Amino acid sequence: MTKVEKMSALERITTVLEGKIPDRVPSFILGGDCDFVYRFMNSPYKLTEEDMIQLDKDRVSFMIPFIHSIVAKFSPPDIFPGGLDAKIDMCWSTTGGGFIQLGFTDRVLNNNGGTFDAVVKEDGIPHFWYTGPALLKKEYIQEYWEKEKELKPNPAAFRNLSRIRKTMLEKYDIVVSQGITGPFENCVFGIGLANFARFARKEPSFLQQHIDFQWETIEEPSLKLLMNQKPDVVMCGDDYGFNAGLQMNVKNWRKYIKPKLAEYVKIAHDGGAKFVIHSCGNIGEIFPDFVEIGIDGVESLKPKNNDLKMYREKYPEITLIGTIDDSEMLIYESPEYIRNNVKDNINSLGKKGGYIPGPTNFLLDHPPENIVSLYKAIQDFGAIY
Repeated sequence: MTKVEKMSALERITTVLEGKIPDRVPSFILGGDCDFVYRFMNSPYKLTEEDMIQLDKDRVSFMIPFIHSIVAKFSPPDIFPGGLDAKIDMCWSTTGGGFIQLGFTDRVLNNNGGTFDAVVKEDGIPHFWYTGPALLKKEYIQEYWEKEKELKPNPAAFRNLSRIRKTMLEKYDIVVSQGITGPFENCVFGIGLANFARFARKEPSFLQQHIDFQWETIEEPSLKLLMNQKPDVVMCGDDYGFNAGLQMNVKNWRKYIKPKLAEYVKIAHDGGAKFVIHSCGNIGEIFPDFVEIGIDGVESLKPKNNDLKMYREKYPEITLIGTIDDSEMLIYESPEYIRNNVKDNINSLGKKGGYIPGPTNFLLDHPPENIVSLYKAIQDFGAIY
């Protein structure tokens, strides 16, 4: 086999997503929450004062949970003096839209109708997460529909995404995949899983009306604004799975969600970008659908929930992204154990391309030394072509 010349991160990522062989196996990270940032900044790997001056000068985002400033710290020293030489090739950034106020509650809601809270633990570290649906009655959903003008996406948010992407690529050779929330999460974050199931069974036209409303009001306009900024990789989050399978009947996924997801893919491809879906849980049942609608990569893929070797063999069109267990191994095992696991994964999943390893979700209470070990291992063992 002819050795491939050294590539930039963008060349490496797009080559893999096109089903071709790169110079080495690339790496990916979603980001991390406040807990991980606290641990990292109290470790030997922390950002120094000199690092932060440089990052601030380059206008690199410190925003949680995407932590681009910490992602940049993993760069080799020839790119970032003081870098950890454990290069990350691709990370993530999204915009979730604005907030709305509805008459039935004093809570300020996300634009999908869900609640979002800050929780401070006993150690003083805050956490910011979605906490539940608010559109729990039919009349609440109908009131939500009346807020069409307030729900329209803000073009300035997408221009900011473009600045972030260009900075990370030009200054640090890191691809920032960018996107919005997917159609399933937009729907159930507002109305809840129970209402989704009930409406699908008893009032399917009402459920379809709600999904169509969110598509026409939020999702389609947001995707068009995103594509105006010419991203290289679009990655949208839409968790379809539990540990044991899909969160809904596959017939309902194919009826209500798949058509909208196909539109996401089409808009991205028509704009010249690759399309990746982040989806947690066991999602093997819909991998054939991912191939059918042209998805380039699937991210998360916790190994205990998914038959990764089968995916690699049966669906070579799909690049597998993530796959390194974040819920147990990256928390509890040793750096050396993690190195060996990464080596085994690269040899079993990456020999024919189509593989971008990284943690299967956001970093939380993970020891920083384990994460550094992970990315050093991908760099050390990734030159297999």
